[in-house]
Amino acid sequence: MSIYRFLKIARTTLLYVTTIIAVILSIAPIVYLLITSFKPAELTFSIPPVWNFTPTLKNYTDVIIGGEFTKYFFNSLLVAISATFIAIVLGAFAAYGFARFRLRGGFWLRMSVLVPQMLPPITIIVPLYVLFNGLKLTDSPVALIISYLTFTIPLSIWTLIGFFEDVPVELEESAMIDGCSRFGAFIRINLPIVAPGLAATAILCFLYCWNEFLYAVILTGRDARTLPVTITSFMTNKAILWGRIAASGSLILIPVLIFALVAQRYLIRGLSKGAVKG
Repeated sequence: MSIYRFLKIARTTLLYVTTIIAVILSIAPIVYLLITSFKPAELTFSIPPVWNFTPTLKNYTDVIIGGEFTKYFFNSLLVAISATFIAIVLGAFAAYGFARFRLRGGFWLRMSVLVPQMLPPITIIVPLYVLFNGLKLTDSPVALIISYLTFTIPLSIWTLIGFFEDVPVELEESAMIDGCSRFGAFIRINLPIVAPGLAATAILCFLYCWNEFLYAVILTGRDARTLPVTITSFMTNKAILWGRIAASGSLILIPVLIFALVAQRYLIRGLSKGAVKG
């Protein structure tokens, strides 16, 4: 065996081993979470760990039936979808403007979009709480949606600028020569081509909103509470209900997986729509 062939096999083997280790380290916490959610309470922290046990649905029934999990589940869904949709719409228009038009002070205007991302969230939540408290909007989904836009809109703008810059200007000019307005060219030409970017950005925005905790714990009470805050209710001064925490954490994963799968379909569709024949 030649040295070149040996090095090629060694490099391929190292690549596969590294990939397998990375995948195992990524999914191991999720697998342990799922296993814990089906364990009886007395076996959760048994030493040595017990892997052979009779699964139980008690943790799930306690979470779903014993509280207001369903209500807070729909609260999280409403807030995450609304904030993601608004951020994608506004971010797409703003990103298109930054990519296509030369604005005076455009560089500094673009950089100013990042200011909310640079600040610690705790410095933003204080004035937001004062504002929403004065408007009587605390403990409402509206307050959470508006507050989530402070980090989802900058994220969507900066993510989508690159996608719009990669769209050839000649395609828009051809459409406008054929009688299409600039807005029509934006809808019919740009959006189908940048559909993969829209899907990827939507996934990121949805994940940020779905998992956000700090804004939700400060701006909500009993009515507009979201799932990340709900999980903390299983940590009482008497005991920490690890089984219920694992069960609720497993249920929280479901919408994220569904949203990622749906967005992946649009991402693939956007790639096919964006194909341009020479």
